[in-house]
Amino acid sequence: MLLYHLYRGKDYHIVPTLERIQKASQFLGLERLPYTSLQVGGTNGKGSTCAFSEMILRQHGYKTGWFVSPHLVEEEERWRINGEKMPPQVLEEYVRELKPIFEKFELTYFEACTLIALEYFKDQKVDVAVFEVGMGGRWDATRVCNPSVCVITNVERDHTKWLGRDVESRAVEKLGIYRKGFPLVLGSMKFPLYSKALDLCDDRDLIVGGIDFFSYGRVSRYETLLEYYEWKDIRLENVPLGLWGKWQIGNASLAITAASCLIKPDLKMLKQALQNTRWEGRMEIVRREPLLVLDGAHNTDSIKKVVREVKRYMGSLTPVFTGLKEKEWRESMHFLRELSHRIYLVQIKHHRGEDLLELESYAKKVGFEEVMLLSSSEDVLCLEEDIIVIGSLYLVGEVKQALKKVKKS
Repeated sequence: MLLYHLYRGKDYHIVPTLERIQKASQFLGLERLPYTSLQVGGTNGKGSTCAFSEMILRQHGYKTGWFVSPHLVEEEERWRINGEKMPPQVLEEYVRELKPIFEKFELTYFEACTLIALEYFKDQKVDVAVFEVGMGGRWDATRVCNPSVCVITNVERDHTKWLGRDVESRAVEKLGIYRKGFPLVLGSMKFPLYSKALDLCDDRDLIVGGIDFFSYGRVSRYETLLEYYEWKDIRLENVPLGLWGKWQIGNASLAITAASCLIKPDLKMLKQALQNTRWEGRMEIVRREPLLVLDGAHNTDSIKKVVREVKRYMGSLTPVFTGLKEKEWRESMHFLRELSHRIYLVQIKHHRGEDLLELESYAKKVGFEEVMLLSSSEDVLCLEEDIIVIGSLYLVGEVKQALKKVKKS
């Protein structure tokens, strides 16, 4: 039994609290973990920053755990050892073993995922584990990993129902992962994250992009180059990155800084790690002729950034788009209209997927001249033009699944 199957169809009234996961982890004796943890929060770039961080640590010979959220295709992707996802039979064993604990403490799905991660990484005797925050920070279950280093990439518009409608409230929520006396690495000095951090945190713990460490780089159609990075005695020049996009320069810089709070990096290993980093579904080029790009951007700010970079470096791509019912996908459509006058729409299989007719109606309202409906995500592979799949990680996952089937056949 997979964890997803255990929770399928169950509507949990989620009350923001750490009490459930704290009691469950204490019950299992996990309040003091035998490994070091690095935790990454923020609105955009969490996954990529985790990917760079994990690869840097692994390249230096450390056995790594990596907790990912959400998964794209298979649930086992959420728990990784040295980059390798958990075997399905192992996940079944953990679900079977921990099911009474999930029920005893009435854990939510994400809390159950976190508890499995804590136990799995302990059992696998990892040296260091990288945890990606699920939502916000202050009440996020991953806080029980007791990180030795925390990272916050940025604060934009997301999960306004839970984190607040104004950006200052969201900054406070995300800063909730901070632990006094431990480094907190911030992506920039941009308001309000830095100003709120000065209010809420000990400034001796703060390491801030643009103040303490510096970086810049450039992007071409298929490649991203970290032209310069500097922090303390670490200096890098002209390092190709394994992930595409201007924002990956910032994500890589955050990862270098965070990892360097835990280890003394070797420059050669550092360069190899940055070049070898891969993260599925994040501006992932899976085909060049015609171009097929997969990106899991699903909030307005991230889609806006993707559109800007694609227009600048890749030219005109036709979007394949979907949205989730509770997400603010309508505003995202306005930015996609800047990318093309044409759009493909598809309804994903997930129960939260927005209705296809609702997507079509709004696309016409936005002003798309051609609105084309796909019967399934598999149809994406038949499109003979340059396209970008965007709007939902679930959509990216379904296209990845379709690609997998084609390769097997």
